[in-house]
Amino acid sequence: MALNLIDIPVQGGGWFKPADNKDAAAILIEVHSFERQRPTPNGPKDSALCDVTVFKDAASLAAGTPEVTKGQRIEQTILARDLQTIVGGATIAKLDQTAPTKPGQKPAWVWRPVTDAAVRNAVVEYATKREAAAEAALADAPGFDD
Repeated sequence: MALNLIDIPVQGGGWFKPADNKDAAAILIEVHSFERQRPTPNGPKDSALCDVTVFKDAASLAAGTPEVTKGQRIEQTILARDLQTIVGGATIAKLDQTAPTKPGQKPAWVWRPVTDAAVRNAVVEYATKREAAAEAALADAPGFDD
């Protein structure tokens, strides 16, 4: 019988801070779950639980050495809502800010698709290598049925 190993998504990665990642070359977001109006100390918020892989610059993208955070909460309203339709999937994006609609408001953070094919291909290549390494590790693990 083949082992179907599935990670339990847990929040061990804190909260996503857009300002810390605003200049990233690309962000790979793997969405595990979405909760509408999740209770928080600051009132209910839409919340996405994700694994977030941030390629800070072109060098980390070329080298395949991103910052990986498993189980990170994304609770900024627009960012979280945009992720609700891809639960169980992944997307490659960058961050941007929109102009405020009312005077005195802060600009809102939004996801922007990565349109540069070379950047998208580098992220997909990284993810493919990561999956292959995980599968190889499982194949090399000792079996208990032997």
